[in-house]
Amino acid sequence: MMRIVGLAFLVLLAGCGSSPKTQFYALDVVPGGSTPARVQGQPIVVDAVRLPEMLDRLQLVRRTGQTGLDISDAHRWGAPLDEMSRRTLTHDLAARLPPGKILAVDEPKPPGGSRALVVSVQRFDAGADGRVRLDAVWTLLAGSPQKPVLTRRAAIVTDGAADFAAQPAAMSRALGKLADQIASALGTNEGAAQSRGSAKGS
Repeated sequence: MMRIVGLAFLVLLAGCGSSPKTQFYALDVVPGGSTPARVQGQPIVVDAVRLPEMLDRLQLVRRTGQTGLDISDAHRWGAPLDEMSRRTLTHDLAARLPPGKILAVDEPKPPGGSRALVVSVQRFDAGADGRVRLDAVWTLLAGSPQKPVLTRRAAIVTDGAADFAAQPAAMSRALGKLADQIASALGTNEGAAQSRGSAKGS
């Protein structure tokens, strides 16, 4: 009996020793271009990055087909994904816009007010093909009370997410591409607004 108990204990120890170690990940900031987009007006704060409920978890999520999901307990985010995405996108935009045009997440708003950027995400995960897809609608709000003044839809695909370990880097690149699109749209929209103002004044 003692021999059986001892063997069972050794089997239990072996099972514990073989359990996979949990890996923790963070999103990374992606450098922007050398020339920041020309953006005038009040500074902007990334007010929220809203994720669908199935992504609102610490575990990394991958699609295994049309409707299947693989949710990993061994690969986890180091912080809630929505807040980490918000902070990373803030840094990405700060690298693409003139100094002072993007406020840090916890930075006090200036006396002259600020504009708000809200990103509503429909999809932000990796598929069985090793690609990350980021589908989102972003809205710029301005005025008092704040109202939408610019809305755009983004559909972004990045490669290089062959497994869970590679997925965070590919998701970081997708956020960087989203920042590229937002910065470009902000510059184009304000340039068009200035042109309309000049035409009215002439």
